[in-house]
Order: sequence, then C-alpha cells, then structure tokens
Amino acid sequence: MRPLLSLLLAISLIFGGTPVSAAEAVRWEDMQYVHYDAGAFFTDAATLSQLAAGSDAQAVTALYDELYDQFAQMDAYNAVAYVHASADVTDEYWSAESQYSENLRYEMADALSTACYGVTQGPCAAAFAEHVGQRAYDAFTEYVPMTDREAELLARESELVDQYHVLINGADQVEYDYLGEAWTYEKLNGFQGMSLASQDYNGYLEVFYGLQDAVVQQVGPIFQQLVRLRCEIASIEGADSYAALAYEDVYGRDYTPDQAQALCDAVKPVAVQFMQQLGGSSLLYDAEAVLPALSPDDILQLVGEYTARMDPVLAEPFRFMTENGLYDLAGGEDRFPGSYTITLGKYDSAFIFANPDSGYGGLSTLFHEFGHFASDYFVPIDNLVTDVPCYDLLEIHSTGLDTLMTCYYDEIFTDGADTARFNVLAELVQALANGCIFDEFQRRVYEQPDMSLEQMSRLFASISAEYGKVGIRDTDGSWVYVSHTFENPFYYLSYAASSLAAIQLWDMAQTDMHTAVTAWHQLLMTDTCSVSYMTALPLCGLRLFTEPGAVEQICRPLMEELTRLDAGE
Repeated sequence: MRPLLSLLLAISLIFGGTPVSAAEAVRWEDMQYVHYDAGAFFTDAATLSQLAAGSDAQAVTALYDELYDQFAQMDAYNAVAYVHASADVTDEYWSAESQYSENLRYEMADALSTACYGVTQGPCAAAFAEHVGQRAYDAFTEYVPMTDREAELLARESELVDQYHVLINGADQVEYDYLGEAWTYEKLNGFQGMSLASQDYNGYLEVFYGLQDAVVQQVGPIFQQLVRLRCEIASIEGADSYAALAYEDVYGRDYTPDQAQALCDAVKPVAVQFMQQLGGSSLLYDAEAVLPALSPDDILQLVGEYTARMDPVLAEPFRFMTENGLYDLAGGEDRFPGSYTITLGKYDSAFIFANPDSGYGGLSTLFHEFGHFASDYFVPIDNLVTDVPCYDLLEIHSTGLDTLMTCYYDEIFTDGADTARFNVLAELVQALANGCIFDEFQRRVYEQPDMSLEQMSRLFASISAEYGKVGIRDTDGSWVYVSHTFENPFYYLSYAASSLAAIQLWDMAQTDMHTAVTAWHQLLMTDTCSVSYMTALPLCGLRLFTEPGAVEQICRPLMEELTRLDAGE
C-alpha cells in the first residue's frame, strides 16, 4: 500500500485533521497562504532516515513530530490555495499556487513516509510504534517510496485537472454554427433559445447537441490523458486495475468492483421504475416557483436552528464554524460550480465552500456540507499522511443529515413542504442511479484506456439507458460536466452507497425519529479510518446492499412515498 495515494482527494473533498479546539482555531480571514519553501523539510527528512539506523528513540520521535507539524502546515496552505482557486477558477495566480502546493504536498508526504519506513526497520521501531500509534506505524511499514515517474505522473495529473476546470468553466462560451448564426449555451439558455425551440425544435436540438459535442471535443482529450496516466500509476503499484486501486487505497472501501457491479445491477430496476413513473413529475419542476427564496444568511440560520433541534451536539460545530467564518456561500461568474468541505490541516478547522441557490436546493446543499463539517469536527483523522477514511461512511454523515432534515420541512416550507420533500427524496434515487452509472462508465473506460471520445459518449448513453435514462440519440456527452469524472474517479459510487443508508434512516424516522437520529449519530461518531462501511452499517441497524433483495426492499417505502407525494395525497 502507498499511503500517498490517499492524498488524491484531500484538496477537493472532506478530509480529516487534528482534533478541533476552539482555543487554537484561527479565523478564516486571518489564515495566511505562504509559497512554502520545503528545503529544510527535505533536509530534516534525510536526517530522520539517518537517525533510523541508530537507537536514539527520543531524537527520532522529536524530529518526526517536527516534520509532521510542517506537513500539517503545508496541508493547510494547500487547502487555503484550493479554496481561493475555487473562488475564481480563471485566477492564474491561485491556480498556479494550488498546483504548486498540491505537488509539494505529495513530495513531502513521500519524503516523510520514506524516512518513517526506515525507522520501522531499525532499533527504534517499538518506541516509534508507541509514539505514532499502531495504525500509522503499520502504514509506514508497508510504504514503498514514490518513483520519479510517479512524481511526474502526479504532477501532470494536477495540471490536467486544473486545465479541465478552466475549460469547463468557459463551456458556456463554446460556439456552434447553425444556419450561419453562432450559438453558445448562454444564448441557447436565454430568450433566443426559447424562441428557436418554439419555432424550430429540430434546429434547437441540433444546436444543443452540437454544443455538447463541441465541449466534449474540447475537454474530452484531458480525460483520455488522465485515464492513461492513472492506468500507468496502477501498473506501477502492481494493482489489478485502477478501479481496484482507487476502491481500496483512495476511498477505503471494503468491497470489490465486482460487488459494486452487483449493486449496480440491483439498482437498475429501481431506477427504471423511478424514471418511468416519476421522472416527469411536475414536482421536479415546480420547486422554485412554489418555495420561498432564501438568502445565504437565511439558509445558514435555518441550518443552525434545525440541526441543533435534531441533535443538540451539532450546536457546537455550528457555533465554531460561524464564529470563525469557516464558510464561503458567495456567488460569482467564474466560481467553481460545486460544493465541498475541506480540512485546513494545522489550523484544526474545516471549511465549507458552497454555491447554494435560493430555494430548497440551497438549504439541502448546506445541510449536506454541514454533515461533513460536523464529522470532521467530532472525529478528525488522526494522521494526515497515512490514514485512509471510508468515504462511503463520510457521505452518510452528509446525505443522512440532509435526508433527516426533511422531517422538519412542514415547519420550514409550510405549504411548499411536500414539493421540497419530494425533490430531496427523489434526489436520493437519482444519486443512487447516478452513482452506479458513473461507476460503471468509469470502470469500463479504465478497462479500455484507448477508447475514443465518441465511444465514451456512446457507452455513457448505453449505460444510462439501462437505468431508464433514454435520450433521443445514441450518444451522450454530458459526462464531461461531472468534475468527479476528471478529478476524483470512482468517487461517485459513494453517493450510491450512502444513499442506501440515508433511505433507511429516512424510513426509520417515519415511525421513530429518535432511533433514526441515534443511528445517524452513531455513524457520525464512528472512526471511519478503522471501521468500514460493511462493518459500520449493521452495527447501526442498517442493511447492506450485499443481502439478497436488499436494494429493492430498502427502496420500496421511499418509492411509495414519492408516488404518494406526486399524486398530491
């Protein structure tokens, strides 16, 4: 195992740190970014390698602590740079600093892990194990130093992902010529597009798909390069496939890609039923019209009030977050379109970056991200270098909280409660389907790394059709708009795995809210680096997707509720 690979998600998804302490916290506005010079760090890491051959355990552990502290600081700089780069993906300075700090972080982790491996082989091994803990010690004993080629591949990966973000941000300005007139997505989505659709629908479709194909041609080659690059990493690692490597070493999963395929096969009938019976529900389109507009301040206030009512322990992380300004809910034309929660390493903090809209979706988004924030607050990862959390469990903290919050929608949205509730619950089914679609798609692509862009879009359309998503042509290039495909391959399955748990929590809450909250709370307080998805769920009274018939049985009450809401009952 290479602990370094667990760092691939650290800059874009929730990741742990050292225990949160309000007394030691630094406000976001006071957090500084430094273009870090790691020369002294690498010199000290070399010194630690030399000390490993001796018997001075006190000197070894003291130097390790200094090196880890420097790494934690670098981790914080990396996160700060990433947040600033997210605020404006066209900002060349922050883009360059984010890449620089990410690559340096890889190199520092490798240097520290290599030195620590040497310690585990020397006279100070026992004292070092007692000092760092058995889990970190075991990881260091298994570490294999990063090769020059791996360092080159990781640096190139970072460059390609950054290129993707810049290009996809400009996708609205990609042009397609129709009857001598230049069209962009921005134009097509406006009044002129509405007029074209009403007067020449076939022309509208030609423009829509012409623009989609143009975007695929623009950003798709980046994905092709990333696939080949990551397959080479898997080969260097000696893994059977990049999917297998990512499942275990990056996402901390305790089930295999073959078991994931069985999950996908079980989800398909549920997804088809949803699309056929509820995919055209007017409630999916009426939400913004019937629900009140909420400002970011409104959303923040509601999150604080209702999460504390559900589970009083959540009041403390919310206070900590708001008092220290550890969130960014602003808008902006060149802003990264997604939402995430990220740990700030040495600062003992996490940070929420979100783009909440003004309706139910904005509130749902912040409920979700606050679930991540609370998880990081209560059960931070112990070692930023070695620990690999189970991301399927981390997503239950967020998706589960968001889902349980629907129990308060009658108070929050009054007359629009059923519409808001329908949309959030429908998103569970959609997340279940999409998590499987993207995982199937990516596994197939990574198995055939020389696949053409047209073949990819044809494959994506074919797989989507198996889940009931039938288009009007046999290619679908919408996969290029999902940043996880480029930045965090194979992550999307965590949305499916967590949705199955969240559906069960919702079902519990319909008859016993206390039991449902207790189960969610137990999962929130679980050490995701030592307890896996397959182990944690049964301990909390939840079923696993590997049980025969479990997926259909878990989803049945939810489908019945969605049908009832759609009928206006």
